[in-house]
Amino acid sequence: MSILTIPVTDFIRKFGNYAESLPTIEEIVLTRDGRPFATVKATPQEKNRRLLSFFGIWKGTELDDDKLWKEVLTRHNRRHPIKL
Repeated sequence: MSILTIPVTDFIRKFGNYAESLPTIEEIVLTRDGRPFATVKATPQEKNRRLLSFFGIWKGTELDDDKLWKEVLTRHNRRHPIKL
């Protein structure tokens, strides 16, 4: 994750863009006259909601193949796959 530092006026002008990307970054530090003024973070509930939106994203793709994952989780020096 990253920390984004921007002027408070830029945050006000582009609030929608920053609000959309907020769950994917750690925090936004707002500056006034070049000095840190405030910190904006997404709530844990919002971050979890964003994470749950990706549930099942591989369904129906080539990554949704048990044979593929069995091969990936099998190390070359082991006879049995790793159990997670």
